[in-house]
Amino acid sequence: MSSPLAAVLGNGLGPKGAEPPEPPELLELCGACRQRLSPQREPRLLPCLHSVCRQCLGAAPGAAGSDGQAFDCPVCHQQCPLGDIMENFFLQDSGASSGQLVPCPQSCTSCEDNAAATSFCLECAEPLCDTCVEAHQRVRYTRDHTVRALGESLSPPVTPCVPGPCPGPCPSHPSEQLALFCSACDALTCRACHLGSHRDHPSQPLEDAVRQQRSVLSALLQRLGDKHAALQRSTRELRAGLRRAADVQKRLQVEVKMAVLQVMKELNRRGRALLGDAQRVSDARQQRLQCQHRALSRAQRQQEHVLRFTTRALDSPHGAALLLSRRLIHSQLLRALRVTVEPLEPQGDLKFQWDRLAWTRSAESFG
Repeated sequence: MSSPLAAVLGNGLGPKGAEPPEPPELLELCGACRQRLSPQREPRLLPCLHSVCRQCLGAAPGAAGSDGQAFDCPVCHQQCPLGDIMENFFLQDSGASSGQLVPCPQSCTSCEDNAAATSFCLECAEPLCDTCVEAHQRVRYTRDHTVRALGESLSPPVTPCVPGPCPGPCPSHPSEQLALFCSACDALTCRACHLGSHRDHPSQPLEDAVRQQRSVLSALLQRLGDKHAALQRSTRELRAGLRRAADVQKRLQVEVKMAVLQVMKELNRRGRALLGDAQRVSDARQQRLQCQHRALSRAQRQQEHVLRFTTRALDSPHGAALLLSRRLIHSQLLRALRVTVEPLEPQGDLKFQWDRLAWTRSAESFG
């Protein structure tokens, strides 16, 4: 049966462009020095669920654990209060357990036969054998106690035994095994602890506590898996939206550039037409003016010649020559007087007219 995490993560390959997922082996490596964690390296579990070795944690400022100080996780950079950092119990016994499930043998503590315990009294916090269970149920003081078989649980069983080796003897009571879990103190306790300093605390057999927590955490894991799957779908949709937005942007850029090129082409065509019209009008005007200029130049030269010749003849002392040449001189003077000087035609200025504001408004409404 696949776990919710495996169903969500699949083969661990994220969508194109997404951040690569953390490698699975990172769970067994120090997030700071990337060395494999072992019990000798005293692994510590951060609140963000990343792990570091004791040496790397001790190298951080304030590693002694005073209030107000935090450790910056080298993997996710989350600020982890030093008071919330705990031992990584999953890696403390990794070398010895190798992930195997080993049951915790218990003996009956109510008789001297050291018989194998088959049940557990919740009120007395004692493992009992079958004989002691019968005696337990006959005595008036204990007949109302809740006695359950060691394999029995209030929630559906997840695994038939406690993962890893048996926790071992109680540090405070070496003759007792750590077979109970105090939920008030989040600590493993023995029968003597339950009857002593943890008397009024809610406790339950270790196997039941493990099963209960497995059930609770599995439900939360399933919910997180569903939420993570929805987050992945949203991320894919968002990435698809980003790609669509990029495609639309590129398409709009091409369309705008093509429109600008078309407008520039039309403007260039219109500009060439205007320049051609202006050139033709200007050439016609220049041709007419040049014809007038040539005619006036010829008339001017002829008149200047007649003026010079007539003036010289009048100033000459040869009167006879003047009389003999009078007809020619008179004829040229009359001819020169008959030359008409046409007035210059008023030349209008050629102007290029355009409404700059109208073009600006058109450009603003372009597109």
